[in-house]
Amino acid sequence: MIRSIANHISSAELAERIALWLGDRESVRPEEPAHEISRIALSLHSDRGFLEHLERVGAEAARRGMAPGTLASGAIHRLGHAGNAYLERIGPAQQAAMLAPLTALQASVVQALMRGFASAPPVQAPADERVRRLEDTIRALDRINSVINSSLEINEVLRHTVHAAADMLDVPEVTIYLYDESIDRLILSATRALRQDAVGNTTLALGEGITGWAAHAGQPLVVRDAWSDPRFKYVPGIDEEKLRSFLSVPIVLFTVNRLIGVLNVVATEFRDFTEDELRFAELIAGQLAIAVENARLHQQTDTALRRKVEQLTTLQRSARVLTSNLDLRSVLAMIARQAAELIGVEKAAIFRIDETGDRLCIVAAHNLGSKYATLTLKVGEGVVGRAVASRAPVVVADARTDERLSVPRDLLDEEGYRAMFSVPLVVGDHVLGGISLYSMEPRPFTPEQTDLAFTFGTHAAIAMENARLFEEVSHGLETKSLLLRELHHRVKNNLQTVAALLQMQARHSRSDEAVALLNLSAGRIAGMSRVHDLLSQDELGLTTVGAVMAAMGELVRTDLAASGRRIELQIDDAPVRIGSEKASVFALVVNELLWNALTHGLDGRADGTIQLRASVEDTGVTVRVIDDGRGLPPGFALDRDMGLGLSIVRNLVARNLDGAIRIAPGPDGRGACAALTFKP
Repeated sequence: MIRSIANHISSAELAERIALWLGDRESVRPEEPAHEISRIALSLHSDRGFLEHLERVGAEAARRGMAPGTLASGAIHRLGHAGNAYLERIGPAQQAAMLAPLTALQASVVQALMRGFASAPPVQAPADERVRRLEDTIRALDRINSVINSSLEINEVLRHTVHAAADMLDVPEVTIYLYDESIDRLILSATRALRQDAVGNTTLALGEGITGWAAHAGQPLVVRDAWSDPRFKYVPGIDEEKLRSFLSVPIVLFTVNRLIGVLNVVATEFRDFTEDELRFAELIAGQLAIAVENARLHQQTDTALRRKVEQLTTLQRSARVLTSNLDLRSVLAMIARQAAELIGVEKAAIFRIDETGDRLCIVAAHNLGSKYATLTLKVGEGVVGRAVASRAPVVVADARTDERLSVPRDLLDEEGYRAMFSVPLVVGDHVLGGISLYSMEPRPFTPEQTDLAFTFGTHAAIAMENARLFEEVSHGLETKSLLLRELHHRVKNNLQTVAALLQMQARHSRSDEAVALLNLSAGRIAGMSRVHDLLSQDELGLTTVGAVMAAMGELVRTDLAASGRRIELQIDDAPVRIGSEKASVFALVVNELLWNALTHGLDGRADGTIQLRASVEDTGVTVRVIDDGRGLPPGFALDRDMGLGLSIVRNLVARNLDGAIRIAPGPDGRGACAALTFKP
């Protein structure tokens, strides 16, 4: 239930008090502030009890002899005051959403008052005349309200208003002038009978002519004979020659006492406008004030939303560049350009604190001369130096008179900027520099603009920090790469030495079994040495499955050449990457399987073929060693029949490669096929 803030009275009592107040009973004005009255009235506007209160108030006003125009204009004035107070307390987006409900409230209040007014017995005028006049008033108000409710296009509202007002007041001409603060003049914005090409082109100064006088005085003006009135200003070429009597009413937004324009009701015969006609004109002026303000707020909101979307889009684009481009100079140049364009200034510069930590130099600029781009400042000196030292924005509205600028006067004249502001570039607790934005005209800067500059400054600071971190990481990686290459090189040399010692020992050994074991061990160590050589090339710590297979095959070919055997090796190229932690083990396994094929499958043969095939499957990479030798013994089972070599291979595959190995007859039942599956 709605309650009075001051007295905690019931909603019914509060509705009655608001209705009485809207009916020109100032003595019963609710104690709530204007914005709260508007909020409560919005919640009551469709309440039947509230509308009945308004109808009773309208009937009472009729019995008191109040003119209907006076009653309606008073209610409109009060609602306008309360409504604008309410709008001032909400944001732009909410303002746009509340325009239609406030206008609908205004229409329903006036209609309820007029219904009550019409239901009261006549006081002075005959019933039929009084009812007719009241019905005409209601129809005219409905006509105007329907346009205001259905359109935020101000020209359409003005065009319909002049026709509705002229019909209601039975005059040939109604004109509306709107005040343009930027040129301090009244502009003809709507007319019923004057030349239409005069709209937008005819202007009057405040105080000029009857229209200008009403605007300047802020009060209605009734003139029976315009041509004999010294305040009348004839404007040739717009068909004013037949105009005689004027009723000019200023259009004022009373909540902020701001002039919106002037409504002119004009007769072509001498006429004494009545009090009711004056009140009706004031009522229309009140409606127009709200309509024009609503349109202005809507336009401001629409413009602000478009601007915000543009800002967010630009910031999003800038953020994407930060994550995709490590060229610091181009990123900062883009940030400087986008900051200037989005904030609405002509020039921009990004300053960075140098290695000493005491001076600022320009690292990126937009539309600044080459001489200015070499400018350096001490931290704490000049506008940007102060912003960096204080970690807060520094704004200069007029560069010609502000003593905080330390730029030489000739350089300032050369660049031609008249206003500027600077914000620091901050990442975490560190200030990396500042960004300055320059305008060619003296001007203030809004908090929104400085906040936006802070956002661009943060992007610039992140770009600087990313570049620094990338440089550090690159330098560290280069150092580690050199160390690791040296380590691989030394390990390879040591392994080659060990392999050479084993081969020398094998040559001097008299036991065939010892010679075989020593040669096998030398081959394994030579394979590991070759893998270390692969891992020290190109991308450190990475090689390919195919490269390891080729290296192991090359070692076998060397031994075969020395022994005179004509065994053909067919090796696939498998470009699948494999890291250093698995490459060495994979090399040992391939080496072992190749030697197993030579010493068992092709034992005693001078020729034959060994295929080393690789394929990529869903489960990983499968490498097959296929020979065309004697094949597997009858009933061979790997778990039962494997020797020491295969046992070592299976353990290495399971523990170090997270894979599996299986041995089966070769294709067409010839030879054997050892298949290794793992994820490199």
